[in-house]
Amino acid sequence: MQPAGPDPIMIILEYFNFIMFKVNFIYKNTKKLFINLKKKKYLLNINFFKKLFFLKKKIFKKILNLKKFIKKNLKKKKKNNYTIKWIYKSYLKKINKTLKLIILKMPNFTHFIIIKKNILIKKYIYKNKKNEKKIKNKIFNLKKSNKVAGRGFSYITQPLSILYLTLENYMLKIHINENNYKYIIVPHILKFKSLLNSCQIPKFIKKLFIIKNNKRIKYLIPTSEVSLINFMYNKKIKSKFIPLKFISKTPCYRNENISYGKINRCIIKQKQFDKIELLNFVDYKNSYKYLKELIKNIEKIIRKFKINYRILKLSKKNISYISTITYDIEIWIPGINNYCEISSCSNSENYQSLRSKIKYVKNNKFFYTHIINGSGLAIGRFFLSIIENYLEKDNFIKIPNILKNKFKNLNYLKF
Repeated sequence: MQPAGPDPIMIILEYFNFIMFKVNFIYKNTKKLFINLKKKKYLLNINFFKKLFFLKKKIFKKILNLKKFIKKNLKKKKKNNYTIKWIYKSYLKKINKTLKLIILKMPNFTHFIIIKKNILIKKYIYKNKKNEKKIKNKIFNLKKSNKVAGRGFSYITQPLSILYLTLENYMLKIHINENNYKYIIVPHILKFKSLLNSCQIPKFIKKLFIIKNNKRIKYLIPTSEVSLINFMYNKKIKSKFIPLKFISKTPCYRNENISYGKINRCIIKQKQFDKIELLNFVDYKNSYKYLKELIKNIEKIIRKFKINYRILKLSKKNISYISTITYDIEIWIPGINNYCEISSCSNSENYQSLRSKIKYVKNNKFFYTHIINGSGLAIGRFFLSIIENYLEKDNFIKIPNILKNKFKNLNYLKF
């Protein structure tokens, strides 16, 4: 005699109980969720909240009908696989879809220290006299790039392209050698599920570049953070390897609205730009300690180039829906006579790890990792700031002291 397998009807009943647990949790915390969404100014239709509020009643009625249907089958002693499949198709899939959509649209909870206004944390001024010189847009060959690709793209030619490359390599070496980051080369084209795991979808779906090929849809990465999180998808990390630090340098593709205004100048905000991404998988107790460490590592690089910068703690309005707390590091750009964001350092706590199923093991117990990410740095904006801050004459740039070894100890770079 073969041992009897699990009863399929009992499995469905257990599944119903699991769904009811989810629904009850959402129903009980509706007010908290609504307040948090309002704080972040996360705009949603009123119909969304109505659906959320009446979801329990709708699902409860469906489940009652299903239980009655199952009881009748138990009395008749019919365990037909066809009826179970029909139940799954007609009810469970619909319930799952509505629950998933609601859960996916819920943003992360903000930290209690965040208020309605941005707070200035630190300001480092090297030059009191603000340099008003600005670089000409011709250097980035915007006319040529507009003809070839449209707005939001640029060409950089020699010798400035060599300066760009040396900056990039210098930053990578510091993070790898001094800050103990592991460099990973990542894919630039990902599936829908990968962007869902990293929480880029559904919020940023309109800003993504879509690739269609033989009825298959894929997406260009908006940042290498997406690829790095998916590299650790569904993994269990041993506590001795935490903190786990990854670094990657990739182009970022974002379908932004581009204008020729003074603030943008079609250089600061682009559809394709290079960025070094830093990602830390840490334990939940020390996540804010590692966030401070990440900010200090980025500050060191900026200070070596002796450029004015400041650090802001973002408000409830400006913070991303993924993060719990965000600090923006802004650098001085003389061309716009203002500061510009060069790195955004965030702690999302376990918001992303819950979706991507990333855990760590400690004392035979499993915990979801806290994920910290930051730009280290946005290379294009940093490059622009260095050119404008070190511009001496019309066609001469003073080479920063820290990079002179790479240019055979030259003092100036002519372009």
